[in-house]
Amino acid sequence: MNRTFVLGITVCFGLVWGCATTVPGEAKTVAAPAIPLVGSSPSLQLSLEADREAARITRLGWDTEGTNRAGTNLLKEPVELRLIHGGSVLKVPVHIDSPNPETVRYDCALAGDKKVAWEIGVQSDRLRMQVTSNGDISRKVDRLELVFPFEPATTVTCVIADNWTADGKFALPAILNAPDLGQMLLTQTGQPALTGRIEGSRSKRWVTVTLELPMSAQGVSTSLEFTPVVLPKPAGFADEQQWKAARRGWFNLIELSCGASGGNKDVMGTWANNVLSDPVSSVLYMLVDATLLVPELAPGVSMPPILRRTVEYWMDHKANGDGLIAYTAQGTARKEAADGKDTFDAGTQSVMDANPSVLIGAWGYVKASGDLDWLKARIKDLEFISAYLERRDTDGDGLIESKQSGNSGSRPPRDPDCAWDCYNSGHKNAYVNTMTYRAWRGLAELEDRLGRTEQEQRYGQKADKLKAAFLPAFYNADTGWLGFWRSRDGVLHDIWSDAPTSYAINYGLIDKAKGREMLERYWSALKETGFTRFDLGTPISLRPIPREEMEAYFDFKQFLNGGCCVSNTSYLLNAMYAVGMTSEADLILHAMLKRQQEGVFPNGGGFQNGFVDRMGKGAEVFDWEGNPAGYEGHLVYCWAFLHSMLLREPALRERVYGNLLGG
Repeated sequence: MNRTFVLGITVCFGLVWGCATTVPGEAKTVAAPAIPLVGSSPSLQLSLEADREAARITRLGWDTEGTNRAGTNLLKEPVELRLIHGGSVLKVPVHIDSPNPETVRYDCALAGDKKVAWEIGVQSDRLRMQVTSNGDISRKVDRLELVFPFEPATTVTCVIADNWTADGKFALPAILNAPDLGQMLLTQTGQPALTGRIEGSRSKRWVTVTLELPMSAQGVSTSLEFTPVVLPKPAGFADEQQWKAARRGWFNLIELSCGASGGNKDVMGTWANNVLSDPVSSVLYMLVDATLLVPELAPGVSMPPILRRTVEYWMDHKANGDGLIAYTAQGTARKEAADGKDTFDAGTQSVMDANPSVLIGAWGYVKASGDLDWLKARIKDLEFISAYLERRDTDGDGLIESKQSGNSGSRPPRDPDCAWDCYNSGHKNAYVNTMTYRAWRGLAELEDRLGRTEQEQRYGQKADKLKAAFLPAFYNADTGWLGFWRSRDGVLHDIWSDAPTSYAINYGLIDKAKGREMLERYWSALKETGFTRFDLGTPISLRPIPREEMEAYFDFKQFLNGGCCVSNTSYLLNAMYAVGMTSEADLILHAMLKRQQEGVFPNGGGFQNGFVDRMGKGAEVFDWEGNPAGYEGHLVYCWAFLHSMLLREPALRERVYGNLLGG
């Protein structure tokens, strides 16, 4: 006997009628009629199967762009309504009714003629759920939970919310974000308000979202609605077709931790590589750019509180007594040795780009929110974090020095000095110093907002001094661009990567004329390699990196030894647009947008194939033929190239980088 029946609908917006989707399987599919709405909005497709014998949904999929991806099941296990008493889930008789083709109702019978009803229905533009009881059930049920077990190997579905409690729970409204499939805004009517929690296991590969339904003496009455989130085109960006290609993928950069990779409840709701993976301090500046470009995600869900929560996590939970911030949530920042000499201590971290990235995060939050009360309360903490960086200018030349020497072959495993964590980089690191420059420019601006003129001038002078020393320290006359780091023994290490040059141009450390000269040399070198797969972005290095320059070595064109990391391409694109190499940048961007929109993998992803966590299988890095060469599967940084699409516009570039370009 077929145990399930299907609620399969396609909801179409705009001037489209008669759309339908068919859900695979033996069950009959009933299509709901399309309802036109005013304006040019995309379609929503829902595929939902409800169990015939138990109160659960066995299949759930959606597509918010009308690209026929709703057939992808997001669930690892069925969605269930759980009635819990004495720590156990009650097994009670269930009566199932379908009063019309769009509605299913489960009546869960309790003793004494009490019952709990769970009604599931599809409307023209949303999925709705209602849970009610016929009076007070608190003597028979301790709590009610609506449980959504998602399959992260399909796509790393997560919760995006901007209101989290001290015990790691989220409040509604919230977005259920299914990367490359779509986003649904979850809202509630009825009181009291519910809270939710998200849990998961990295090793066992599961993510579960649980809604804790409120109970009262009057009984239970909670209504939930799931409606599609379609980002409006940002003001200042004119290309409607390009935005349509990007808007669903925009959310791929916004993954919030469930605590599966360290940090426990404190880290829940902070930005992470993906919902199951590491929160990383060093790359927080990417979240800043996303926040400033598109601050509002949906009614009641905005980016600034997410950025603030993430900044505060690193400041309050991961900074040591010296002011150094740890690299990852499960890591510990290394304390200074009593004699001032750094020694390797396995399990501790000493990255130099964490502090500047968190400072940039604080600047971005204040710029996006205008929250001067927060700034007044936290300015001393920001100065404390900056003071650590200031002490790292050990020779007084204006550049900060990493603890690691950067000498060839000098490092033990897993002691990176920055987010490019497979390299043997250290001492004077060009990338670290570009981050520090941006941080000090931002901190000067924050001091100015508070009317602290002396402090504002102090950080501005530090930024000026760094800038004066930057080009002489890192320019490679042999290649015509910047090397990556200058080690303690005085050697400039050039791994044939555009990254140091691109970041320096973006952040105003190199003028446009000199920057164009450098990037034209890089572009010529790139063409000489024969590389043509611009849909993958560009390689992080154009030549094999010597083994002694990598603490974690990979063959050429694999991972950080010349792989296409996707994320690095964003900063090359930004730099190319800044110096006027528009045709070259467009060639890359258009190819990447096409891949993002059309998808490559079964889950619709162009740059992600779900949660993988296995080296050589993840689609966040590619070899030059397009084979996956990463391990995460989903790495949020990949979609920074969508920022580049917006940053071509002068007004949007000014919003993000304006305080740097005049420095």
